[in-house]
Amino acid sequence: MKKYELMNLLKDCSITMNIPVLMFNERNKMIYHYPEDFQKPPKALRSIHKTYINECRKHPFTMQVYTDHYYQHLFLYPYVDENGKDLVIGIGPFVQQEVSHKHVRMNLIMNDLDAGLEEPFVEYLAQLPMLNQSQVSALKRLMNQLLPKQKKKVTGSMEQEKIHKQYQSFTQTLSSYPETIATKQKFIELFKNGQNEAIEEYEKLREKTLNGKDLRHHKNQMIRWISELGHVCMEKGAQQDEVESLSDFYINFLEAQGTEEDLKALEMNILKSFLERIQKIGERRMYSPLVERTQKYIFQNLTKDLTLKGIAEALNVNPNYLSGVFTKEKGISITQFINQQRIKEAKELLCITHHSLMDISTLLGYNSQSYFTRVFKSIEGIGPKEFRNKYRVYEE
Repeated sequence: MKKYELMNLLKDCSITMNIPVLMFNERNKMIYHYPEDFQKPPKALRSIHKTYINECRKHPFTMQVYTDHYYQHLFLYPYVDENGKDLVIGIGPFVQQEVSHKHVRMNLIMNDLDAGLEEPFVEYLAQLPMLNQSQVSALKRLMNQLLPKQKKKVTGSMEQEKIHKQYQSFTQTLSSYPETIATKQKFIELFKNGQNEAIEEYEKLREKTLNGKDLRHHKNQMIRWISELGHVCMEKGAQQDEVESLSDFYINFLEAQGTEEDLKALEMNILKSFLERIQKIGERRMYSPLVERTQKYIFQNLTKDLTLKGIAEALNVNPNYLSGVFTKEKGISITQFINQQRIKEAKELLCITHHSLMDISTLLGYNSQSYFTRVFKSIEGIGPKEFRNKYRVYEE
C-alpha cells in the first residue's frame, strides 16, 4: 500500500470513528495528523508519548496500546513503508472516562510539574474523544485488518524452532501452575476475611509469579492486583468512592517508581491499605440516603474548596437541615468529617512519597501549610513531619 493510499484510509477512519490519527517519522516527529484542528498535547505530555513511540518500535508491525498517567490511551503501530522508512502510525489519543481536575492536579504534584499546567492539561484532555470498551475493541480489530502487514515470512525451520522454544517455556511452568493457583486462592480467602495472614500468603505468591520478570511486568501485575483488591473490597461492602480514590492514587503513584525495591515496599503498603479497608467494613454503619450522598460528594471533591453551603447547594438541600442530619447520624460535623478524610489521604502521601508538606497540603485542598499542620496535629496528636519520620516506608 502506497503512503498516500494509507493517508486517505486513515483520514476516512478518523472521520468515521471520530478519533485522531497521527503519523511519526524515524525521528519521532509528527509528519501527519487528522483532523487538522486537533489540539496537540502540552509539551510536558509529548515527552511521555515519545517514550511510548520509542518503546513500540521494538515490536514492528504489531498494534500496541499505551496508557499514561492522565488516562490517555493511544494505539501505536510501527511499520516500514515502501521506501524502507521506519514510521509509526498513531490512533488516538482517546479517553475511556472523564479526567477530573483532582486527578490532573495529583499527577502534576507527583511528577514535580508546575501547578499552572492544570488548566491547559484539563482543556486538552477534555477535547479527546471518549470511547467505551466495545468501541476500543472494534477499533483494534479494524486497524489490524487495514494497516500494512510485514512482507517477510518466517522460514519453516525458523518457525519450528520458535514453536519449540515456546513449548519448552510452557512446559517449564506446568509443575508450578497448580501450586500458584492454590496459593492465590488461599490469599484471596484470607484477604476477604480480613486476616493479617493474607500478607504472608501474598509474599509467597509474589515469589512464584514475579521470579525473573522485569520492572514493567511487575508494574502491570500490580495494576491488575490493585483493581482486583479494590473490587473485592467493594464486593464486601467497603465505601466505593474511597476505594476507587485509593486505587487511582496507587496506580498513578507506582508508575513513578524506578526500582524493584521501591515497588516491593509500595506493594506491601498497598496490600495493608486495602486489608485495613476490609477489616473496617464490619464497623461501618448504614446511613440515610442524604448522608450517603453527602459522603460521596465529599469523597469526589476532596481536593476542592468544600463548605457546608457549597455542599448543600450541590445536593439541593437546606444547609442547616443538612448540617443537623449529618451531625446527628455521624456524630461529627461536616467540617470535621472533611478534615478526617483529608488527613487520612495525607497520611498515605506522607508514608509513601517524598512530596513536601506544601505540596501535600495544596493537593488536599488546604489554603496554607500552617493550617494543614494544625488540623493534622489536632487529629493525629503529632505534626505531619513527625508522622512522616515515624511511619515512612520508602528509603531515603
